[in-house]
Amino acid sequence: MKLFEYQVKEIFQNHKINILTGKFANNPQEAKQIAEAIGIPVVLKSQVLVGGRGKAGGVKIVDDLGDVVKVAGEILKTEIKGNIPIGVLVEKKTEIKQELYLGIAFDRKIKKTVIIFSATGGMDIEEISKTNPHKIVKIYIDELTGLQSFHINRLLPLLNNDKKMLSELGKIVRILYSIYKTYDAMIVEINPLALTETGELIALDGKMEIDNNAEYRQKSLTEIENKEVKDPLEIIGKEAGFVVIKLKGNISIISNGAGLALSTLDLLDKYNMGVANILDLSGGATPEKVMRAIKVVTQDNDVKGILFNIFGGITRCDEIARGIAGALNSIPKDISVVCRLQGTNRDEGINILKGVDLDADTDLEETVKNIVSTINRG
Repeated sequence: MKLFEYQVKEIFQNHKINILTGKFANNPQEAKQIAEAIGIPVVLKSQVLVGGRGKAGGVKIVDDLGDVVKVAGEILKTEIKGNIPIGVLVEKKTEIKQELYLGIAFDRKIKKTVIIFSATGGMDIEEISKTNPHKIVKIYIDELTGLQSFHINRLLPLLNNDKKMLSELGKIVRILYSIYKTYDAMIVEINPLALTETGELIALDGKMEIDNNAEYRQKSLTEIENKEVKDPLEIIGKEAGFVVIKLKGNISIISNGAGLALSTLDLLDKYNMGVANILDLSGGATPEKVMRAIKVVTQDNDVKGILFNIFGGITRCDEIARGIAGALNSIPKDISVVCRLQGTNRDEGINILKGVDLDADTDLEETVKNIVSTINRG
């Protein structure tokens, strides 16, 4: 679950990390009222859940109060990587002496938390990581011992041995690490962390992503989740207890695992067939759960066919088959259904489907070929 910048900054502020004076605005008129209250010049920032806002025209400085409505309106109409802004963050402009980068993330490969720091932050941090990797330090944290002073001391060489600045930076690192742990974050980032002309360190931007598996522990964040930026089908799926990913195509993939879903997607792509959505049944699916899943994906108007890819383990193929058989009458006649069953109680599952005039294959590619030819004929 990703948070918008204004939401991340509320968390920063609550944990005593300095942020600029500002407020979220839903529309250009609100933006002008906020700008008038905090004083010109201001920075207007598009609120979207993707990066690259500055280069895409989503961040603009306004020096005249009379221009705020116009500029805010332009930002709200500007899509960034296909994302429409939900509003603008209006902040007081400040003079910056230096831009730093500070992030804490979970490294999936090493399975450890890593602190990432660079004395050169801003929009081009990705490019810096490629062209000047020596300007970025990565410090891995042992989960048993947690963040220690010696971790922070390793940042000193990148600060030109400025111990006073290290002391101030160290406070922010400790707070950010606390936020990372408290909110079950996969990443929490400040870019840029600005050193102002007055010597303050201020979080000019903030990024935060919460582990979806920890939502039950993060009720306060779940309540502020922004459903308006999600596809309606994904919301319907979540409310029904599933992870659903909306894509662009005509085939719905229902599987019991992300790996199975991705391999199915790759094969459909091989045969030039796009995927409308992916729904993960996860383990131990019951017939009732299967029927509920079918009800979700058939609400997608793009769906012309449903492809089940099931590998039975904890999930039994006969249970899946009973769910499919029970839902067949509720599936629109113009939606084709194909099934690949393999694993626990495979033969029983295939026989159940044959009883309702639905063939199932044990080979995934043959199943994919079947639905591709069916859709192309239609």
